[in-house]
Amino acid sequence: MKIRLLAAAANIGFMFLLVGGIAAQAAEVKVFSGNAMRDVMEDFGPKFERATGHKLAITFAPLGVVVKRVQGGDTADVVILPREGIDGFVKDGKASAGNVTVVARSGGLGVVVRKGAPKPDISSPEALKRTLLAAKSITYGNPAVGGASGIHFANCH
Repeated sequence: MKIRLLAAAANIGFMFLLVGGIAAQAAEVKVFSGNAMRDVMEDFGPKFERATGHKLAITFAPLGVVVKRVQGGDTADVVILPREGIDGFVKDGKASAGNVTVVARSGGLGVVVRKGAPKPDISSPEALKRTLLAAKSITYGNPAVGGASGIHFANCH
């Protein structure tokens, strides 16, 4: 089965227009997706299924987990990951650069606070640093399994 790779890190609107060509004969479309696309896929997936009659079998996981599955031989019809994961597949010969389609771009990470908590000042790098240093707790994706925010935090000094 050929893998159609879609490099993404944020929102998509027309991704499944691209899938139509590879899913035309499939009753089920197997998708591996990074966690960053969960909300988009959970919203758009049922619309795709109603419009095409094809069922999506979506597995969500951090970047590193999806990469390990594909490198280990697991296959999918569509893989949606940040660019670094897709580039690794091309470099390792798991995919052809001609099968890669960028469907979204993200300018950075988001900050979320507990419901009812005041919004922190993140208007500049210094303000973000002060906010993070003053926080009682911080959570981010596990860099060991390719969580994008965790990779960024792990590289901070």
